[in-house]
Amino acid sequence: MISPIPYMHVSIPSGSNNVPSASGSMERLTSITGIGRSLQPDLRSHRIAIAGAVLAAVSYAAVAAATERELTDALIAGIVVFIAWAVGRELDPDRPNVAAWAIPIAFAASIHDLPSAVASAVALIGIRLVAGTVGSAVTWLDVAVFALLGFAAGSTSELWIVGVTMAIWLWTAPEVGRLKYAALGSLVAGAGVSLYGFESQDVVITQEAFLLAAVAGVVMMLAMRPSTVLSTTDARTGPIHRGRIDLARKAAGAFIMWAAVMGGVAGFWMVSPVLAGLMATAFTKWSSRGA
Repeated sequence: MISPIPYMHVSIPSGSNNVPSASGSMERLTSITGIGRSLQPDLRSHRIAIAGAVLAAVSYAAVAAATERELTDALIAGIVVFIAWAVGRELDPDRPNVAAWAIPIAFAASIHDLPSAVASAVALIGIRLVAGTVGSAVTWLDVAVFALLGFAAGSTSELWIVGVTMAIWLWTAPEVGRLKYAALGSLVAGAGVSLYGFESQDVVITQEAFLLAAVAGVVMMLAMRPSTVLSTTDARTGPIHRGRIDLARKAAGAFIMWAAVMGGVAGFWMVSPVLAGLMATAFTKWSSRGA
């Protein structure tokens, strides 16, 4: 049986020289933030993420040069591909190949319709909180960040569900810590500011949008119920709970479906990096033993 392994370096043998440095770096970061993640270029899976993001940006720039697209969108393409990789790591922390598969899926979706980097990043953090992969308490830096997250989540109806999810996490998660009410107040204040100036827009929900939402629901159901989760949290507070990974997969599907219902087809593609991570998770679950 495989022994519990740190979240960010699955498949590294026990005693590897890379493990202590990577673990130490992650533990140092968790003392600064309870919602942020570290990037470890000495890990193969992280080098794949960096290379994938750079390749996506260069490839999108080539496509933009040959078409009428904005060349500056190439940077966004690289960012959202990286976000898709990160979503894959949250939804299946034991298997880096899930995140790797999410990269080409996200790039293909970006070529079809470039998603929102901000919306995708906010959704990523919502998924991360539900999954509980960091495992450390909220810090004062996080309190400030939650104001920005609340503002972003409240600025567009497609992300309201993410803001509500973050509020539920802050109220109920055991790892939040003593700054629970400060962070919750910050989130609500940020959302309140953006909602105060929110202007509703008429969105036509077409049959295509409902179909895309249904597709997201099917992918979510295929990805549900991970068989095993052996990784530990970044903060080394214990193993990541399998039930929370399952809940994170459901949250990812709910985020996509909500975006499609509230924003139509455009809303669906707004968070396509989340869909890429969820699709890669579902594929691996049904093609790999023990996933």
